[in-house]
Amino acid sequence: SRPFCPICLAAMPSARSSPSSSGRSHRGSTSRTQQRRIEASRSRSAVRNRSPGDCGDGTTAPVPPFTAEVVESKARQSTGEKTWRAEIQMPKNMRYNYDGKARTMCIRGPLRVDRNQAHRDAQELEREAKGGDTGSVKALARAMLQ
Repeated sequence: SRPFCPICLAAMPSARSSPSSSGRSHRGSTSRTQQRRIEASRSRSAVRNRSPGDCGDGTTAPVPPFTAEVVESKARQSTGEKTWRAEIQMPKNMRYNYDGKARTMCIRGPLRVDRNQAHRDAQELEREAKGGDTGSVKALARAMLQ
């Protein structure tokens, strides 16, 4: 197998044939397979422009830390019922972003068909967050999922 050019991923000419003998440089001789490989390697996943106060519900207003809120989530695939979940912003650690804001993480409770149950989950998350320990809030959210 011949080595590939690191810039354009085209096959490099072998030691036996020089670019001048074939009349083409290695940059201009890319096959369809190599072109597909280039296109596939350049594909990007969807850009996630989320601010630290955004849990994915479309609002960008910052949520005060240690305050849980109930947001509407995707409908159940099997029945089409609306679902809700509790979300709370907790400090990730004692470090700050480049702009001086505290780093936060959104901890989510389980999906609930009953909105009142999601509000009860939010109250439990807030109660656990009063201690300020992010790990205990995450543990509670995991326990709610089981």
